[in-house]
Amino acid sequence: MQSVVPAESSQEDEADTTYESSLININKASKMELEALPGIGPVTAQKIIDYRIKYGEFRSKEEILKVSGIGPKKFDAIKDKITIK
Repeated sequence: MQSVVPAESSQEDEADTTYESSLININKASKMELEALPGIGPVTAQKIIDYRIKYGEFRSKEEILKVSGIGPKKFDAIKDKITIK
């Protein structure tokens, strides 16, 4: 009888997928999802949504700096946790 050994999955591939799916899309995120970002409370989350409604989707992550209440320090805290795709 021959034993079957399952193929090893690449942990790196799994990490990439997990990382990608854990990013918050600032063009699609709900208020609650935005509030999960460090330093983003209900007021700032609503400002992000209001900005999207007024100006359309963000074209770059850096564009979120145009939202009142998000400065360079807050952007540095969230830039690796957000995406626009």
